Amino acid sequence: MQSYERKQGRQMPQFVQTEQQRELIESLVRELPLYRKKMHMSQAELGDAIGKSRQKISEMERGAAPLGWDTYLAILMVLGAHGVLEPRGRDAERLAATGKLIGGRIRL
Repeated sequence: MQSYERKQGRQMPQFVQTEQQRELIESLVRELPLYRKKMHMSQAELGDAIGKSRQKISEMERGAAPLGWDTYLAILMVLGAHGVLEPRGRDAERLAATGKLIGGRIRL
Protein backbone atom coordinates (compact mmCIF):
# COMPACT_ATOMS: atom_id res chain seq x y z
CA MET A 1 0.00 0.00 0.00
CA GLN A 2 1.41 3.37 -0.99
CA SER A 3 1.59 6.21 1.46
CA TYR A 4 -0.60 9.26 1.01
CA GLU A 5 2.45 11.38 0.18
CA ARG A 6 3.53 9.04 -2.63
CA LYS A 7 0.03 8.90 -4.06
CA GLN A 8 0.01 12.70 -4.18
CA GLY A 9 3.45 12.79 -5.79
CA ARG A 10 5.02 14.33 -2.68
CA GLN A 11 7.66 13.03 -0.36
CA MET A 12 8.07 13.78 3.29
CA PRO A 13 11.21 15.80 3.99
CA GLN A 14 14.04 13.73 5.44
CA PHE A 15 15.66 14.93 8.64
CA VAL A 16 19.32 15.76 8.06
CA GLN A 17 21.57 15.50 11.08
CA THR A 18 24.17 18.14 11.72
CA GLU A 19 27.76 17.21 12.46
CA GLN A 20 27.22 18.16 16.11
CA GLN A 21 24.19 15.87 16.33
CA ARG A 22 26.19 12.99 14.83
CA GLU A 23 28.95 13.53 17.38
CA LEU A 24 26.45 13.56 20.25
CA ILE A 25 24.84 10.36 18.99
CA GLU A 26 28.23 8.64 18.59
CA SER A 27 29.17 9.63 22.13
CA LEU A 28 25.93 8.19 23.52
CA VAL A 29 26.34 4.96 21.53
CA ARG A 30 29.82 4.44 23.04
CA GLU A 31 28.50 4.87 26.58
CA LEU A 32 25.02 3.38 26.23
CA PRO A 33 25.78 -0.05 27.79
CA LEU A 34 27.37 1.65 30.81
CA TYR A 35 24.49 4.11 31.22
CA ARG A 36 21.92 1.34 30.87
CA LYS A 37 23.67 -0.73 33.53
CA LYS A 38 23.80 2.28 35.88
CA MET A 39 20.01 2.41 35.56
CA HIS A 40 19.84 -1.31 36.34
CA MET A 41 17.88 -1.80 33.11
CA SER A 42 18.02 -4.67 30.69
CA GLN A 43 18.09 -4.03 26.95
CA ALA A 44 14.45 -5.11 26.84
CA GLU A 45 13.47 -2.63 29.57
CA LEU A 46 15.25 0.26 27.85
CA GLY A 47 13.65 -0.79 24.58
CA ASP A 48 10.20 -0.78 26.19
CA ALA A 49 10.85 2.67 27.64
CA ILE A 50 11.66 4.16 24.23
CA GLY A 51 9.49 2.01 21.98
CA LYS A 52 12.23 -0.19 20.51
CA SER A 53 12.85 -3.93 20.65
CA ARG A 54 15.53 -5.57 22.78
CA GLN A 55 17.26 -6.63 19.59
CA LYS A 56 17.30 -3.03 18.29
CA ILE A 57 18.89 -1.83 21.55
CA SER A 58 21.51 -4.57 21.25
CA GLU A 59 22.23 -3.54 17.66
CA MET A 60 22.51 0.14 18.65
CA GLU A 61 24.92 -0.69 21.48
CA ARG A 62 27.12 -2.64 19.05
CA GLY A 63 26.94 0.11 16.46
CA ALA A 64 25.19 -2.28 14.06
CA ALA A 65 22.00 -0.20 13.83
CA PRO A 66 21.79 3.54 13.26
CA LEU A 67 20.57 5.70 16.08
CA GLY A 68 18.39 8.57 14.90
CA TRP A 69 17.97 11.93 16.58
CA ASP A 70 14.50 11.05 17.87
CA THR A 71 15.81 7.86 19.48
CA TYR A 72 18.77 9.78 20.90
CA LEU A 73 16.40 12.25 22.55
CA ALA A 74 14.18 9.45 23.89
CA ILE A 75 17.19 7.73 25.46
CA LEU A 76 18.35 11.01 27.01
CA MET A 77 14.93 11.47 28.57
CA VAL A 78 15.10 8.00 30.12
CA LEU A 79 18.69 8.55 31.31
CA GLY A 80 17.77 11.92 32.79
CA ALA A 81 14.70 10.52 34.52
CA HIS A 82 16.89 7.89 36.18
CA GLY A 83 19.48 10.47 37.27
CA VAL A 84 22.22 8.91 35.15
CA LEU A 85 22.86 12.09 33.20
CA GLU A 86 22.77 15.50 34.78
CA PRO A 87 23.37 18.74 32.91
CA ARG A 88 26.56 20.63 33.65
CA GLY A 89 27.94 24.07 32.93
CA ARG A 90 26.19 25.99 30.18
CA ASP A 91 23.79 23.10 29.55
CA ALA A 92 22.60 23.32 33.15
CA GLU A 93 22.13 27.08 32.81
CA ARG A 94 20.16 26.68 29.57
CA LEU A 95 18.03 23.91 31.05
CA ALA A 96 17.31 25.97 34.15
CA ALA A 97 16.33 28.98 32.03
CA THR A 98 14.07 26.78 29.91
CA GLY A 99 12.48 25.29 33.01
CA LYS A 100 11.78 28.73 34.42
CA LEU A 101 10.21 29.81 31.16
CA ILE A 102 7.83 26.87 31.04
CA GLY A 103 7.23 26.75 34.78
CA GLY A 104 8.98 23.44 35.30
CA ARG A 105 11.18 22.31 38.14
CA ILE A 106 14.67 21.23 37.32
CA ARG A 107 17.12 19.79 39.81
CA LEU A 108 20.67 20.96 39.16
